[in-house]
Amino acid sequence: MVVRCTKESLNIYRRSGISEEIAAKFDCSPIQASLLEMRGVTADTSQEEVSGWLAPSMTHLLETLDLGEKGRGAAELIRGLTPSSRVIVYGDYDVDGISATAVAIELVISRGAHVRYFIPHRFNQGYGFHKNVAGEIVKYGCDLVIVVDCGSQDAAAVEVLKSSGIPVVIFDHHLVEGTLAEADSLINPQISGDSAAKKLCAAAVLWCWIWQNKLLPEESLLRVLDVVALATIADCVSLALPLNRVLVREGLRSIRTNTRPGLSILMEQLGISPASVDTEDLAMKVIPCLNAAGRLYLADLAEDILFPGENLALNVSRLIALNRRRRELSSKILDQVSASEGDYRYVLTNSEWSVGVLSSVASRICGERNSPIALVASVGDIMRGTLRMPADGDAVGVLKQISPLLNTWGGHRLAAGFSVKAENWEKVRDTLEEMLSLVKPASCKEDLLCWEPEEMDIDTWSEACALGPFGMGNPFPLFYSGFSGSMNVVPLGKTGKHVRIDTGAASLLAFGAADMFGGTEDIEGWVYKPRIDTWHNVTSLQFVLEKMVIR
Repeated sequence: MVVRCTKESLNIYRRSGISEEIAAKFDCSPIQASLLEMRGVTADTSQEEVSGWLAPSMTHLLETLDLGEKGRGAAELIRGLTPSSRVIVYGDYDVDGISATAVAIELVISRGAHVRYFIPHRFNQGYGFHKNVAGEIVKYGCDLVIVVDCGSQDAAAVEVLKSSGIPVVIFDHHLVEGTLAEADSLINPQISGDSAAKKLCAAAVLWCWIWQNKLLPEESLLRVLDVVALATIADCVSLALPLNRVLVREGLRSIRTNTRPGLSILMEQLGISPASVDTEDLAMKVIPCLNAAGRLYLADLAEDILFPGENLALNVSRLIALNRRRRELSSKILDQVSASEGDYRYVLTNSEWSVGVLSSVASRICGERNSPIALVASVGDIMRGTLRMPADGDAVGVLKQISPLLNTWGGHRLAAGFSVKAENWEKVRDTLEEMLSLVKPASCKEDLLCWEPEEMDIDTWSEACALGPFGMGNPFPLFYSGFSGSMNVVPLGKTGKHVRIDTGAASLLAFGAADMFGGTEDIEGWVYKPRIDTWHNVTSLQFVLEKMVIR
């Protein structure tokens, strides 16, 4: 959908002396140099940093990665597994959690051991490694428990296992406050890892640890990068980090060339060709379906489609139906939030809201408003909430200040979850509302590169894509073109909702924008993005209109 905006909301870069210096020093193309300048690169930037943008070496990045000091001993436990060993993998219900669970399962299977997994129920149990589940594991009996995407502070649950003689290894990436769990090994870069390791999702932490300890053949490791790519995109970690970009790049290659049967069926149902799948397809279509299982049902449904099984087609249909339901519930909550009035602007609650969809709705509201938001629903006598913060916020820091009033809390700097007893809710709500009202979001002008469509061909666009994959922290390049004063609007499709804008030198595709072109007197320019299109074996470069810039 095309939207209107003004130049005041845009930060327009133009080819400059700085970009010319970058191109000359680092032997890159003009468009690459301009995009690098937009990302803070100058002629004084190190060759290593620029190489990290244009040609990141996965081997070098993994060899220099420091995941922290508490992982020693875990490799010996894994190597000690035999065909008679029984292992439990304990995960989490979001895409990072199910992906990390899948990687751990692959690791255990490679050792020939027996493996089962457990993922907590979002509503009945909530996030984390729970003491009562640890007790059930003790009754069941096993030789090793691997906890992924949680567990760093779940000391009580770990103690239950340890006191029964069951070793525990934890792979996590969440911020840590307070007492650490006394696991046999705790691999969490937030504790003592380097700056790159701190920006990895949980599935990537586990994958990189496996690589560094040579616990899987390289061919197998590259194959399971498909779920690491899913997790990296789903958890919104920064793709400005070279390691995250190269993991996603290789993960996309794995999906395109060796698609898991369940993902293949899911993508087919969603109208995605695995051979050309990109990060936008994953973020906008695949990941919401996988997340829907844990939000509205059981995450096991999504986990099961990552492995060959008899009911893959049925499970995919159920996932798609759950995602349809998720969208309906989300739309209802958005409408209610938009219509809400009263004393509370930042902390909103409703007894009818489904806890499972609150995080995605909060993320959308935070992005649209560029302000913090907490959405909270009641589950019995417990209030469960999700907190989202704009770019300069600190969700965990806010919750830490009110932690004595909370049952549970944790997460990341921009996204966190919490629960509170109903008897404490009124005080928590008032305190949280006041704290969030004091958050001052940073300016959020959108960065564009002034580049005329007629100067963009497939080769030039391919040069720009060398800085990809694009996503969080490394936004998809958008371009600005000034309005020449004349245009021809040509209807497209059967519905009449779409048009093509012929500007003389180039054409822009405007989807759902037929009613936006009544005159030209207010138009100042266009914001567009390129895309590769293949039709009847003919590949071309198209320009999709994103925004109409008006005076």
